[in-house]
Amino acid sequence: MTNSSHSGPEKKNFLWIKQNLDSSLSYIIFENDIKKQGESIFDPDHMAYTFLKGEKHTWQQVIDMDLSKEYLVIQIEPGNEDEVLGRLMGYGFPRDTVYYLYKAEET
Repeated sequence: MTNSSHSGPEKKNFLWIKQNLDSSLSYIIFENDIKKQGESIFDPDHMAYTFLKGEKHTWQQVIDMDLSKEYLVIQIEPGNEDEVLGRLMGYGFPRDTVYYLYKAEET
C-alpha cells in the first residue's frame, strides 16, 4: 500500500480492497458516495491528510467508477484502532461518511 495521493487513486472496487488487506494489520476505510456528497475525500487540502502524514500512516485512495464511490484506505498498527478512528473523525469528514474498521487478526 502506498500513499496514493502522489500517484492518483486506484480504479478498483470494495471487493478488491478487501481482498488486498493484510490480516496482520488494521485498517480504517472511509467510503464516500460521490453522487450524494458532491465533494471528494481525496482533496489534498483535507485536514485528515496532514494528520496521516504527521502520524506516518500509510493510505491508499481507491475509486469505484461503476458505483461512483471513493474509498480512503488507511493502514494502522494494531492496538489503537478506535483511538485513531476517533482522531480522524475530528478532521472534518462529513457527518454521514461511512467507515469500516478492520482489526488485525490476533495470533
